[in-house]
Amino acid sequence: MAAVVVTLKFPSIHSVMAEAETLTLAPTRARLSLPRLLKLCARSSALSPGQQLHALSWKLGLHPDLFLSTTLISFYSTCGHLHIALQVFDKMPHKNAVSWTSTINAFLCSGRPDSALSYFSQMLESGIAADSFSLVGALSACAHLSSLNLGRNVHSYITKTGIEVVDFAGTALVDMYCKCGSIDDASMVFSSIPIDAKTIQTWNAMIHGLAVHGLGLSALKVFDEMKSAGVKPNEVTFIALLFACAHSGLLAEGKSHFEEMTRAYGIEPQLKHYGCMVDMLGRAGRLQEAFDMIVNMRVSPNFIVWGSLLSACRLHGNLSMAERAMEAMRGEGRPAGDTSHYVILSNMYRGVGLMEKIADVRDMVGSKPVGLSWVEVDGEVHTFGVGRVNSSGEIWGDIKAKLDEVEERVRGKTTGEECLGEPHSEKMALAFGLIRVGASLPLRISKNLRICGDCHDFMKVVSEDCAREIVVRDCNRFHRFIGGQCSCRDYW
Repeated sequence: MAAVVVTLKFPSIHSVMAEAETLTLAPTRARLSLPRLLKLCARSSALSPGQQLHALSWKLGLHPDLFLSTTLISFYSTCGHLHIALQVFDKMPHKNAVSWTSTINAFLCSGRPDSALSYFSQMLESGIAADSFSLVGALSACAHLSSLNLGRNVHSYITKTGIEVVDFAGTALVDMYCKCGSIDDASMVFSSIPIDAKTIQTWNAMIHGLAVHGLGLSALKVFDEMKSAGVKPNEVTFIALLFACAHSGLLAEGKSHFEEMTRAYGIEPQLKHYGCMVDMLGRAGRLQEAFDMIVNMRVSPNFIVWGSLLSACRLHGNLSMAERAMEAMRGEGRPAGDTSHYVILSNMYRGVGLMEKIADVRDMVGSKPVGLSWVEVDGEVHTFGVGRVNSSGEIWGDIKAKLDEVEERVRGKTTGEECLGEPHSEKMALAFGLIRVGASLPLRISKNLRICGDCHDFMKVVSEDCAREIVVRDCNRFHRFIGGQCSCRDYW
């Protein structure tokens, strides 16, 4: 059976199922073979064959079995059936760190990082110590929630229990701090990891973290340190590196590394590499050069690549090129819920008075995704969206009053061209933060969509008016507002 699993491909799953039936007379062998077959089904998202294997395990009387049950949890969560995975977990009479970790990861795969953290806490309360794998799951959940305080609590647990910050745990810590907006903590953890213990994933996490924080020169420096340490960069390294150059205006350096990628390391550019280059050229005003790169790419461009060109057209006010990009984008599959590029084109039409074309763009968009923002206060994450009360039950009137007060003070200092109707979610989160977060602490806000131009200008003005540091993590990068300036230098 082991040899079959190694070489098997999806079309042969049913033949393996037929062979699995022969295990009826060999339950001992089945106890070892069924988990391997379930992993195969998970890799192929083959729900029905996996369910048949599950039924066979009951027929053979293999329950309760710790290893088999843990494999079933991973199988069902991978196939999108979290509720069945939880049923398997709840019925386990004995649980270990591996079974808890599988359940934590099941929540993460299902987009429920808050539940993942809850189960991590329950695991510790049950007396089972966390290992590096469960810690990675907890840190990933903190990163998804942008929960810096909870992430620091997990880091404190690692320190107190003496777990070495190397390999997976070290990389997860660096990644968590970067995604929670504390690049200084990320750098501190990264520096504490011995040079020979830093894997390619650790280096990539640090380079990417610096990139999304707009610290392109620092990212390039870390890349040079990586090469000096004898670590060979991979395709992910160059995605992070090119992103860093694009978002820091380092055009010459970006072009050089794009060429180095193939010449020195034999890495052929893929879609994301080209996307970074188009973004980089577009931000630098090289719109025609960016367009030429798209049409001459070795791979077929997608919605995101054309979208990068459209965003650059907004930045440089080139409406005709923007329309060409949008026309090309309509031929590609639009990611579910992504309407940001249509909003960009609509605002460009509004800026030149072509109001009749705005309706056409709206017809293309259809329904818009719900914009959500969240902010952490005292270890609790509070979520905001247009038309919804935040999760803490805070009276909307208090938030609205604070927002009205701030808007009155900064009136006339922002354009307000994109934020029409109800205030965007990041403004509500900001008002809540001004009420609840101490004046000496930074306000950290996360948003599921791209921050609009008006809200970006608003954050800059408020950071100066209220003398507050405001950190916003949107779907693209971090924006750190201090004294009326943003770390992106309005280059996002």
